[in-house]
Amino acid sequence: MILPSATEGATGDPPDHLEPAAHREHEQHKAITMADIAKAAGVSQGAISSLLNNRDYGIRVSEKTRERVFRVCREMGYVPNDLRAVVRMYPELGGFCVLLGSDLPELPSDPFQARVISGAMAAIAEAVTISRYRTEVDYTIDTQALPQPVTSGTTSKFLLLGKPNPSLCQALVTRGFGVALAGHEAAQTGVTSILPDFADASQTAIDHLFHLGHQRIAILSGPFGATDYHIIELNRGVRAGYDKANVPIEAQNIIYGDLTIENGYKALDLLMDRPSPPTAVFCFADAAAAGVIARAQARGIKVPGELSVVGCSDDALAAHLQPTLTTVHLPAEAIGVTAVTETDRRVRERDAFPSGARRVLLSVKLVERNSSGPPKSDTGRDAALDGKSSVPESRRPI
Repeated sequence: MILPSATEGATGDPPDHLEPAAHREHEQHKAITMADIAKAAGVSQGAISSLLNNRDYGIRVSEKTRERVFRVCREMGYVPNDLRAVVRMYPELGGFCVLLGSDLPELPSDPFQARVISGAMAAIAEAVTISRYRTEVDYTIDTQALPQPVTSGTTSKFLLLGKPNPSLCQALVTRGFGVALAGHEAAQTGVTSILPDFADASQTAIDHLFHLGHQRIAILSGPFGATDYHIIELNRGVRAGYDKANVPIEAQNIIYGDLTIENGYKALDLLMDRPSPPTAVFCFADAAAAGVIARAQARGIKVPGELSVVGCSDDALAAHLQPTLTTVHLPAEAIGVTAVTETDRRVRERDAFPSGARRVLLSVKLVERNSSGPPKSDTGRDAALDGKSSVPESRRPI
């Protein structure tokens, strides 16, 4: 990031003379002092020094006054020598940072977060900083614990990946930064939540399997009692899909657990050892679907001939499994691109951009590959189960 008249390592008190941008092209323009800025903004020189140096010299400056001073500086075209002061005054010139929550695994083990970061990096010409935040810390109390990019003074646009920390969002917004949240929703002023349509994703998968003719569908739905936004929304979409088909959900075919390859492997054994095993499995993550396929192959179960498997995310592995995985594409890369755009707009259009919470919902789509197909014909067994109907009365909705 190259800033006009900004020396990155500069520290200490702000200079007595702040050179206007126009002065570099028009030497006849007189250099304007802090006294001139103070007069135009209607504040003391001490307040100007405090704001430009981001230090408390015993002078309390309200947020309203701060904005007025910076607005005057921008209108006059001033560019201070300290890079941190430049970013405080012109936040659109600040850097972009991805903050990963402490609830997330280390990179690159989570393919979804890696795809989000990849999208952000593709959308920005500058380097992208990556740091961590703690989901359980109250940053309004423990300000010393704030992530380094927040306090460095050279970063002004932030994308949070992971469980939301309201105190961190508040700290970022208060500083005038652009703040976006990926995959979660936070109804906080100044925060843009960027979300795949998780509910539509799971309903799309269920619709696909019902359209193929499946009736006994198992769901690998994540940890029991999970309160994560995406798990709640995915479960909501599953219920909507079953309601649309007018088919009750079998409680025994809802499998809880981490959405990993290992748990997908174990879940397949649990499901297929039952007297009436499912003909299809929908997994809330591609990794779990990969585990289901691996175990099915180990047991000699043909996919999709005897068992259809559908995932959710469309991570890189989906196209390289055998058979290739039918899945619902979640636009992770588009989240990263949108975050760059939204945070930049927040700081560039600060006076015109809506100040309240903003929600951006991104569409999803089914990617039909080779792991799903019509069920193997066994209507005789279904009829024996309930006399006439292909849907046994014993199935209990959840």
